[in-house]
Amino acid sequence: MTITTAPARELGPAFGRLWGAATGANLSDGFAATAAPLLAASLTRDPVLISVVGVAQFLPWLLFGVLSGSVVDRFDRRRVAAVACGVRAVVAATVCVLVAADHMVIAVLIGAVFVFGAFETVADGSLQAMVPAVAGRDGLVRANSRFQATEVVAQNFVAAPLAGVLFAVAAALPFVVHSAGYLLAAVLVLTLPIGAARAPRADGEPKEALTRRSLAEGIRFLLSHPVLSRLWAVTIVLTVFGSLAQAVFVLYVLDELGLPPAGFGVFAMAAAVGAVLGALIVPRLAERFGRGRVMVGSVLISGSSYALCGFVPHPAAAAAGMVGAGASVAAWNVVSMTIRQELVPSRLLGRVHGAWRTFGWGLMPVGTFIGGLLGAVDLRLPFIVGGIATAAAALGMGRTISVLSKTD
Repeated sequence: MTITTAPARELGPAFGRLWGAATGANLSDGFAATAAPLLAASLTRDPVLISVVGVAQFLPWLLFGVLSGSVVDRFDRRRVAAVACGVRAVVAATVCVLVAADHMVIAVLIGAVFVFGAFETVADGSLQAMVPAVAGRDGLVRANSRFQATEVVAQNFVAAPLAGVLFAVAAALPFVVHSAGYLLAAVLVLTLPIGAARAPRADGEPKEALTRRSLAEGIRFLLSHPVLSRLWAVTIVLTVFGSLAQAVFVLYVLDELGLPPAGFGVFAMAAAVGAVLGALIVPRLAERFGRGRVMVGSVLISGSSYALCGFVPHPAAAAAGMVGAGASVAAWNVVSMTIRQELVPSRLLGRVHGAWRTFGWGLMPVGTFIGGLLGAVDLRLPFIVGGIATAAAALGMGRTISVLSKTD
């Protein structure tokens, strides 16, 4: 009984404030993910320009992912997170004013989205890095569970549909909430105890070496590991194909399906429903069928779901496709994360995560831009090409999955 209830007591009010800051930031991220594409579609119907908005969102992970990890480890994490959230709040407020005054142009929107992404690399890293110090070792599982669940719910169940509705009322309204969420996060994070401020460092370890080691050791470990190197490569390929498939999703919903802006948020929520379902059932599936088969199945379902959206451009089929894609991606992520946590030494977890995210999320703009080019030909084409390529990747994963199955 004591073991069961201890983690809840140890999380305490400081974690509540950290959790609140993460919730505010996640809500704002969700509003941006829905409102920015809708705003872009109101400024231009050029699929390539629409895809550039998506490129601007994820390109910072490639450019700054490793560097931001070094910033998080070298400075006061509370202030780093507060500054990152504060800057994003100011930029979101500026976007709101420009939209309300009817002075927004697509180039400014792309620049704003890039700034959001750049400071997201710092803010997310800071918030995650403070969890152990605030929650304590005994509360890590519970704390991380709350963080992950809140991210899905806040971004997809709350922010996505609400942003679509607010945008339909007035295009500037979603950016009001967008700015307010970041401001709330900035205030809350500054109230955290001093113990959350800095990363633990071995005696005598120079700060200057931290950036080089974060990059070199994480990549070197991944490339030399017989299991993780394959998993990393497959994940990068799947991420590129997934971003390709959804590159012009907002135009697909508005023009191909003929739905109002509020419908865009509903489809994002459908993907979130699938993600929750996938995360809940994957432990049982992995136990019954093995991790390898579950991972192949998740990739096949993901590819089939994207292809369904392309071949059957109907709201019901698209909703089913988004549920299937959300469930399969969540299942892949759960198994992939579990394998990494089991195989990576504790001292390298941060550096490996930085390398994984930099080359995983960082290459998403490549797929997004290609998807934009395909969308300029036909709005269904990105889903068709991305879906078929994803399914084909599953069929070519035989040897990789046989290796992964040995980790069961």
